[in-house]
Amino acid sequence: MTGPNGSGKSTLVHTLVGDVAPASGSVRIGVPHGLLPQRYAVLDPSLSVARNVADRAPEADANTVRARLARFGIRGAAADRPAGGLSGGERFRATLAALLLAEPPPQLLLLDEPTNNLDLASYDALVAALAAYRGALIVVSHDERFLDEIGVDRRLGLG
Repeated sequence: MTGPNGSGKSTLVHTLVGDVAPASGSVRIGVPHGLLPQRYAVLDPSLSVARNVADRAPEADANTVRARLARFGIRGAAADRPAGGLSGGERFRATLAALLLAEPPPQLLLLDEPTNNLDLASYDALVAALAAYRGALIVVSHDERFLDEIGVDRRLGLG
């Protein structure tokens, strides 16, 4: 989705996942889904990165969790750090890992301005993760280059 600031893009995405009540009627997503919000408030800041991911994938053993985190550039001692102590780029990659590595895996991923304030490594991790992702996407973004790079071919404009 594209559109000017204040046109309701983020509100629509948050309504779809149940964070915001619809003005009327009801909304239900009938498949496993995940939301990557603008502020990355998915992780428990008091828990380690590995624990945050393990909580979303309870069937995965510790070695599997760490191997999966390594694909997002989170290796070794970094996986043991509390999520609240991560840099912005690390927090983004850890949040993305937690969402994509969840069990069951999301069949629908909703991204709310995913490229805002990303460093180059995080941007590259996002593009690579989405290239490997096999589900449906709903993306709110002003970043036309990013939308083109990930192959978004249908766009809904609001406002």
